[in-house]
Amino acid sequence: MAKDYFWVKEQADGTKRVGLNDEGRDELGEVSFIDVPAVGTTLKQADKFIAVEAEKAVTDVDSPIDGKITKINEAIVDDPARLNSSDMEKNWIVEVK
Repeated sequence: MAKDYFWVKEQADGTKRVGLNDEGRDELGEVSFIDVPAVGTTLKQADKFIAVEAEKAVTDVDSPIDGKITKINEAIVDDPARLNSSDMEKNWIVEVK
């Protein structure tokens, strides 16, 4: 399920940026709350990544990749509605190395 909800894009510095894709937005509906792990947290593919409250679901969503969180998009935490955008510059959640 998780890998279908996210896009993963490699950045110039070698980190990978993770964001919610169209399928994730369609399945969840409008997002109103997101709980993101702290910088330094190690993610394992298929383990819990984020918790979201959305129009169609309140759920934990699994990580699409392995790695350590190096950066969090604080704008998403402050305004989870940004996840409803298809703009990859707005709807990214974390960067992972």
